[in-house]
Amino acid sequence: MYLLRKDPALALVCGVLLLVLAGALLVSDRYWVAASRPVVDDLAEVKVPPELGETISAIDAYGVHIRRVPSKAEQYVAIKRASYGLEAPAPAYTHMRGPRFGYSVREATFLGMPFWYHVEYGHVLFFSSDWGVVAAPLNEIGHAALDKANGRDLRATSMIPWWRHVWGWPFVAGVALALWLWHRRTVRWRAENGYI
Repeated sequence: MYLLRKDPALALVCGVLLLVLAGALLVSDRYWVAASRPVVDDLAEVKVPPELGETISAIDAYGVHIRRVPSKAEQYVAIKRASYGLEAPAPAYTHMRGPRFGYSVREATFLGMPFWYHVEYGHVLFFSSDWGVVAAPLNEIGHAALDKANGRDLRATSMIPWWRHVWGWPFVAGVALALWLWHRRTVRWRAENGYI
């Protein structure tokens, strides 16, 4: 701690890195170990044309079901509730959102942070609830009907939020910066004490 007090830049970078790491490990729903997980990015609210049928039941029947993974803090609260004999609230469709237009990717994560992604199903129609997300890819006929009902080309006017899937790299850059500041401080200390 004494060494960090003498170098406020190093102390600041280390403090920010610890906060980011603690947040990623405790608040994120991503796994701590290296993992690959499916994610659907919400791009836009859409009007669904009648020719696509009863949308929610069709998506539920033919879509890909992605269960919502609770964060580590939510898991801890559930364990504490269970230790007191309280049951966890059952997932319900009362908070259901959708149908919405989204983009399906597979995300590579480590220590609760995303580092890379690749396209899994691409543009999808999906709905979400307490249980998770159900996404259904559309063919060209479905995309054409959806574009006509919404008056625009949804695929061309919806930006994919790629930064949500690579924000682990600034953490790595921060670790490299902290190591460089530590090295610089060590070289300065050696010069001041005559070791060089």
